[in-house]
Parts: sequence; C-alpha cells; structure tokens
Amino acid sequence: MVFARAGHTPVVYLPAASASGAARRAQVLVPDGMVLGLRVPNIDRLFPHHLTEQTIDLRPGDVLAFYTDGITEAMNEAGDLFGDARLSQLIEQHAALEAPELRERILREVEAFAAGEDQHDDLTMILLKIEEDDARLRPVHTEGVVAE
Repeated sequence: MVFARAGHTPVVYLPAASASGAARRAQVLVPDGMVLGLRVPNIDRLFPHHLTEQTIDLRPGDVLAFYTDGITEAMNEAGDLFGDARLSQLIEQHAALEAPELRERILREVEAFAAGEDQHDDLTMILLKIEEDDARLRPVHTEGVVAE
C-alpha cells in the first residue's frame, strides 16, 4: 500500500501476528505532508515537494484504521482527548474481532470516554482487515448494493 498525508489524520497500522508469537504493536503512521487546499502563492509548485509517500507491504492479518479527528479529538469532562494512543491500544486489544464489531467497539469506547460531553466533530472511520487471498468479504453496509 502506498499512501501519503496531506493534512489528514494519521493511519493506525497493526501488523499481522508474527510467527514468534510476539505481542502485536500498532504503529501510528504519519508521513510528512503539506495540508491539501492551502491558499498560498505557488502552492501548485510547493505541494508535490512537501508530500512524502510511504509504502508498506500488507499481509493477511494486518489491520488499518483510517479516521477523522473527531475520533481522536473526542473530549471528556476534564478536557482530555481520546487520542491516537488510546485508539491504537483498542485496535491491539480487539484485533481479533470482525471489522464491524471492532468498529462498534471503538465507537462505544469513544462514547464512554466522552461520557456525554458535547462533541464538535464527526466520527468517521474506515477499518481494513487484510484477509487471505481466497476469503470473500461480506459487505458491512448493504444499502444500494446490487445483488450478484
């Protein structure tokens, strides 16, 4: 997978379990990049030089979380942020869940952390779990899906 960051939130990447059985550790991937959509002189020339692509080889068992800052910037009464570290820990602890269950677990944890405090941003997330080549994924959302 080749990816870049243009002002987006980081990506949480949890590599597949190793053969040695070592604990899986999530990584917060934050390549360098200039914010997309800046209105500054010569941005069309500057932008490509400030964007760094990174490549990771994906394997069955890998988990990736793409999310908006509404997840990590959810605040509790004390003003603490949910944060990338807490999100990473949740993914590590519950990576064995199916993607829809993992998504729901994360959203419940964010809601419990905020404990009813008003949130001022959206909570959007895309979870990818890399499956074996012959595995067929069932759709999470079926609205508008055309039957085969």
